[in-house]
Amino acid sequence: MKKLISLLLAGAMVFLSCVPATAATNTLTMTSSTPITSGAILKNYTWDIADGNVKASVLEIDLNDPYVQLEVVPGKGKFTQRATVSNMANRTDAIAMVNGDYYNMKAEGAPIGTTVIDGELVSSQSYLTGVYCLGITSDRTAFVDEFSFSGSVIAANGEKRNLSGLNKTFYWEETTGLHSHIGRLHLYSDLWGGSKRGMDSYVGTPAEVMVKDNQVTAVAFDGGFDSAVPEGCYILHGDGGAADYLRENMKVGDIIQINYSYKPEKDWQMVIGGHALLVDNGQTVPYTKDLSALGGVRARTAAGISKDGKTVYIIAVEGRTSESKGITLGNLSLLMTKLGVWKAVNLDGGGSTTMVYRPLAETERKRIINPERNGAERSVVEGLGVFSNAPEGMVKGIFINGPKTLMIGETGEYTFKAYDQYYNPVKDTSVIELTEEAGFGKINGNKFTAEQAGTTTLTAVNGSSKNTLDVNIIGKEGLSALKLNIDQKNYADGSTHQLSAKATLTDGTAKDVHASALQWSLEGFDGTIDSNGKLTIGSLGDTKEGIVKASYDGFEATLKLKFVEDKKIQLTIDSKTLLKNGQTQAMDVAPTIVNDRTMVPVRFIAEAFEGTVDWNAENQTAYIVYNDNMVEIAIDADIIHVNGEAVTIDTPSQLLDGRTMIPLRAVAEGLGLSVNFDNATRTITITEN
Repeated sequence: MKKLISLLLAGAMVFLSCVPATAATNTLTMTSSTPITSGAILKNYTWDIADGNVKASVLEIDLNDPYVQLEVVPGKGKFTQRATVSNMANRTDAIAMVNGDYYNMKAEGAPIGTTVIDGELVSSQSYLTGVYCLGITSDRTAFVDEFSFSGSVIAANGEKRNLSGLNKTFYWEETTGLHSHIGRLHLYSDLWGGSKRGMDSYVGTPAEVMVKDNQVTAVAFDGGFDSAVPEGCYILHGDGGAADYLRENMKVGDIIQINYSYKPEKDWQMVIGGHALLVDNGQTVPYTKDLSALGGVRARTAAGISKDGKTVYIIAVEGRTSESKGITLGNLSLLMTKLGVWKAVNLDGGGSTTMVYRPLAETERKRIINPERNGAERSVVEGLGVFSNAPEGMVKGIFINGPKTLMIGETGEYTFKAYDQYYNPVKDTSVIELTEEAGFGKINGNKFTAEQAGTTTLTAVNGSSKNTLDVNIIGKEGLSALKLNIDQKNYADGSTHQLSAKATLTDGTAKDVHASALQWSLEGFDGTIDSNGKLTIGSLGDTKEGIVKASYDGFEATLKLKFVEDKKIQLTIDSKTLLKNGQTQAMDVAPTIVNDRTMVPVRFIAEAFEGTVDWNAENQTAYIVYNDNMVEIAIDADIIHVNGEAVTIDTPSQLLDGRTMIPLRAVAEGLGLSVNFDNATRTITITEN
């Protein structure tokens, strides 16, 4: 069981060694470096080693900068309330954050090491050997050191008993081999959010005492309180002999003394627990803790310091993703020496490793180191966050976002993001002005309307800070097509219609063209077009059709308008009903199919289109005239004459029930009509071209 809990404390890692691997090229390459706040820089690296490519992100914290802060953030605000790194960073508005100390995944959820927040000890060191912590003192100097805890409780009657820990979950002590809570007295503060404290199957029935301002306010001698620690209170928790001590020496109203301390004795402002050393005196060191659950090529998290203690390095290595295989503990040590780290401690890694940060000028955070296999983030007990207490400063840098390509007449809206002299986001970007000096368009606030083809430069400026964006205003050379459209076609004197235009660029991109960018004209009818593309029809009279023309920087397009509705008839095979422009008419002969050709009654079809049919009984020939076209078709002949020219057909006309049946498609096309046959519905549609 002791070994099992040790495995759980490790944060669920796999079983492999941590000897440094042979490097493939051993090339450590910095891919980017950017400040994220005053005193903090994010550097990204790739490292090509024999195990595979490694992706690492490093936060360098300059403690000489008074505005940057490193703080420990408990889960959702208290121990036992686990949260993902992203959630912790969002909740506290951290500039950057990684996962922190190791913890027992099967227990309530508390760090195994020392935790100091705002100068106050909130979690004592577990009794484990060779375990180190990262701490920062009030003079802003960082140390990596071993920590210890001691304390005692003195009852009102003078009886004294040692304290074994503050806000600790159950574990097995390496120094004694004993269970952390059996027969032991523990103290819990209001940072402990759980209703149970240090309970597992090994402990007996605990006794608990509630204390506020050194006075016992309540007792629960038979199993403890079934609630979290109230605000401003402490709970003394005892098992076995420690429970007897509480029962025999404590009662409500007693004034007691609770004393504890931790070492090294420095004015600590922040401490976060870790595991064994990775680097000491600038050199890699053998890992001194059990590797059975920590080895292998995994994601890793670590913290290190410079020799003078004024720089803190927070390192996260992505593992088991397509971008980064991961790293052994040995290679993690080697990586940190390459970064110039003087002393370093391993933090919880594997599935817990995650790093988020706030990109420059942004207000939201993003992940830069993803969980293993790009899976969901693991909820952990605490995170190590980077914060800033800098005042609002002058604008230092500006980012401008908006369309880089515009059509003439098109208006682009541009947004700004900026950071100040402390590299924190500028909240009010209305102080940034948008300008354009080349005269290719007009500026209105943060909007630019293009008026002339060419390339211009937009400038976002505030004081001495500025940034530019090149904008290409497309001319006719950039177009491959221009198409005009109209919204509806029920034309009448005085009716209005919305015209629109869409251009296809030479790269295949389709863009709407603003009506004001076009030069409009009308041909064949009376009407007007305003700057927004609204067409107003004048007096049509007998006008049957007209043309709308538009020119974009010399690139022309036309749209033909038909003011008289196209004639259309529909017939169905074996049906005597003819549908003309939605109105039904009866025929005495139904269309039929002969030799795979559709045969229709000639007179009904011609007259439906207001054409004429003459029948010469002597030579058995029909003469069909429509729109200046004439088709001569003789019964049983395999040739028809279209406007005097002979055309061979494969199915001759014939008489059926006294009606002349003609091969539809050949005759219709000779008359300038279009034919469409829907095989599914056996419907024939005949329209004017």
